[in-house]
Amino acid sequence: MESEPDDWVARRAYELWEQAGNPDGQEHEHWSQASAEWDENSATSPTSSWDDQAE
Repeated sequence: MESEPDDWVARRAYELWEQAGNPDGQEHEHWSQASAEWDENSATSPTSSWDDQAE
């Protein structure tokens, strides 16, 4: 079973590939872009801290 980030990145990379017209040989570029989007979204999403969990 894949983790949530991998699933999201795979789906997003596929969307990018489709939007680009299904080009051959650009898998790495689409995966890299999707991964960067995941990282950016993860960095800006609120997360609970250890202090919040202790309360």
